[in-house]
Amino acid sequence: MTPRLTSADLLYEPLIAQYLGPGFVEREWLVSRVEQHFADPDCRFVLLSGGPGTGKSAFLAWLSRRHALSPRYFLRRLSSHPLASGDASSLLLSIGHQLAVLRPDMMRADLDVQVEQTVGQVAAGGHVVGVRVGVLHISPFQRTAVQVEQQADHVEGTVVGFEIERMIVDPRLNDLGTLQNLALLEPAIRLAAQDPTGLVVVLIDAVDELRYQFAGRGDILQWLAECPELPANLRIVVSCRPDRQLLHRFRLAQADRLREETIEPSAAEVTADLIVYAESVLDDPALAGVRRMSTRRLAEHARGSFLYLVLWARGLRDAVNDGDETRIAALTDLSVLPTGLDGIYEYFLTLVRDAVRQREGRAWTRAWKYVYRPLLAVLAVAQAPLSERHLLLLADLERPDLAEALTDLEQFLIEDQNGIRLYHLTVAEFLADPRRNRDDWFVDAEESHQRIAERLIDEHGAAWSACEDEYALTHTVTHLVAAGSTGPLTGLLSAPEFGVAKAHKIGVDAMLLDYVAANAALPDNAELAAGLTKTLAQLVNEGVPNVADTLQAVVSYRRDAAELNERVLNRLSDPAYLEQSIENTTSRAAALIAFSQGQATRLRRAGDLDEARRILVQAVSGEDITSVTSAKQRSTLCYELGYLDFLYGDTEQARDWFRRSIEAAEEAGERTSAYISRLVNARVGLLNGSVPAEEYLATVEEASAYFSDPDVAGPHVARWLMAVQGYLLDLALWTENTELIATQLRVLAEDSWIQQTGRHDIVQKHRARAAAITGDWAESIALFEALLAEAPPHQEELARELYYYGRALLGSGDAAEAREVWERGLRTPDNAANWPWKPKISTSIAQL
Repeated sequence: MTPRLTSADLLYEPLIAQYLGPGFVEREWLVSRVEQHFADPDCRFVLLSGGPGTGKSAFLAWLSRRHALSPRYFLRRLSSHPLASGDASSLLLSIGHQLAVLRPDMMRADLDVQVEQTVGQVAAGGHVVGVRVGVLHISPFQRTAVQVEQQADHVEGTVVGFEIERMIVDPRLNDLGTLQNLALLEPAIRLAAQDPTGLVVVLIDAVDELRYQFAGRGDILQWLAECPELPANLRIVVSCRPDRQLLHRFRLAQADRLREETIEPSAAEVTADLIVYAESVLDDPALAGVRRMSTRRLAEHARGSFLYLVLWARGLRDAVNDGDETRIAALTDLSVLPTGLDGIYEYFLTLVRDAVRQREGRAWTRAWKYVYRPLLAVLAVAQAPLSERHLLLLADLERPDLAEALTDLEQFLIEDQNGIRLYHLTVAEFLADPRRNRDDWFVDAEESHQRIAERLIDEHGAAWSACEDEYALTHTVTHLVAAGSTGPLTGLLSAPEFGVAKAHKIGVDAMLLDYVAANAALPDNAELAAGLTKTLAQLVNEGVPNVADTLQAVVSYRRDAAELNERVLNRLSDPAYLEQSIENTTSRAAALIAFSQGQATRLRRAGDLDEARRILVQAVSGEDITSVTSAKQRSTLCYELGYLDFLYGDTEQARDWFRRSIEAAEEAGERTSAYISRLVNARVGLLNGSVPAEEYLATVEEASAYFSDPDVAGPHVARWLMAVQGYLLDLALWTENTELIATQLRVLAEDSWIQQTGRHDIVQKHRARAAAITGDWAESIALFEALLAEAPPHQEELARELYYYGRALLGSGDAAEAREVWERGLRTPDNAANWPWKPKISTSIAQL
């Protein structure tokens, strides 16, 4: 569950205020370069590149002030912000919530009702309701507006203004398609209708930090590369360090819509900005006694980095406050002041080391070895800000030693309500740079990760179920993976104790990502799969809801976890295994159905339809599925069973499942799902002759009206609006209505979903079929030759294509080739929806 945020926290206002505080430099030259791209109608993305400390974050903070609608996302490895984890879901959730705060009118109302009601008398036992809603389905960003005015002269019974039988909240993290529509695309489209000149500027800072994070269901760059066509009033500004490999896919996928700007360290504009900042520091009255120095030369020392000057300024102010004339002289003497970030880090660490040496005398090496280096090692690889308690535990220190070391290292640290961390990621990179392994402050990152993990396991491993340490639960596996510590990693995750504790206290999805990360380090590890299987079974046994759904959402679509997913589902869809693992019979029956559905989906995608069908049928046989499944789950389950029966040609059973799917979808308030099941059910009826063309047409037209409604939202709406046109074309082809064929071909060719996704192959298939009916044999043959060249033998309705291909060949005069093609159609599998077309093929062959 996402912690409650204030609107200021949600909008990163404290962080932005830090960047725009005293000394901030407005970079007019850079903003003019970036904002010129906003006026480019073909531009959707602007990538701002620059080295560490070059002011990218401060610049994006400034952009947030220049644009009223600017949802922002500052990616930080040690961020405590609950919506800044680096995965696409957290980005979209953050954007959606921010837009809902900035412009609530852009978010679609779930319910907008105004009722005026006058009642004379309500007798005893009477009941008057102004507004009654059966099922209200709401999204995390939308709003419900209901105004009911009631007047009653005499009431002995009850008068109710607003009554909801059941309210369902969207599972926000389960579908990125839904999320991107609700959070960003639909609000932008709604803004365009309200304000044609309005612009939404999304700001995403520091995507280079994704190198240090393990994202859940696709990271931000993956979403940026794969996101659909964006509305014309939307711009996304992304900042990143130069990283060709990290950015390659994004650049390649969005080449036509991407514009780039780079902050060059040696550019005259950059040097001028650094001079302005340095002068603002030296103009501080607190530094009035400091001798003046050349700010140009100081800017040149910084080599394009504002961070260099920030650290220099902190050091100078500390020296002045301490009255340390030696340090003041060193920091204002450009002949000895180092250049570049690494230079100034080394300089200040040397000062700390020398201060320890002077204070401790001969014992300084022991203090440095057992206090300062362990503390730096922990801070360099920490995955979140750490409390003093954590620092004492993880660095194995005594409290007085820790307090003194933190004071000495204060210049490198930030301490706030969340804990203590290094001032900037580049400090950690400097400490762990293998090229500096002879330095007194060098940190062996793998070794440090290993030691931290060991201490966390020693502290909590005997009783993970009692562990209240969120850092330990959240990051122990991360440290083990980073350390390459395969033995302890397997030991931790092969048993269910840790995973169950993490699922309860942090979340099932976070626990699953631990196993995905471990599986990437230890591919195809049977012990990991067994541990995850036991963990999931125990969670079901303890009554944790939606375990199978979360497994499906987090793991099933990941290529790097395919073997893990297969092993787990093989066991959890096995009734004998569940019999041993889950005590409650109702929970066990529900789990068998839920995990079997996941397994069947996996098998169907792999082409093993026989096994997929067997598993699903076995799961529901002898069970009253109404008593062990939710309405939403039951709708998708019935749809899956119906579709499998359709593929096999068991049409009456298929139609019964689709009817049950419709009923369950309506009960759950899932109107889109209901219309999808209704369409497929009608098509099955048309193909088996139980639904006349007129009834089929009415069903399709009703669905078309629904999917065309601008207030209908969701990830499937655009695709199914296209599919509805295809269903009409199906009817035209089935009845050989050449006028309707021509009309629907034009509609499909212009369909926005096909244009956006590039799925022109759908139109080509319909053109090939249509040409076979309308007598354009040459076009039909050419199209079918291209379409069938690489068609797999288990392609759904392959016999359909071969039927029309044969008709085109026969029409062109090649009866022998037509016979050969049709005979191939008769050999197509019986479990791939070929049943409507084989009788047609047999009749055609008999007429040769």
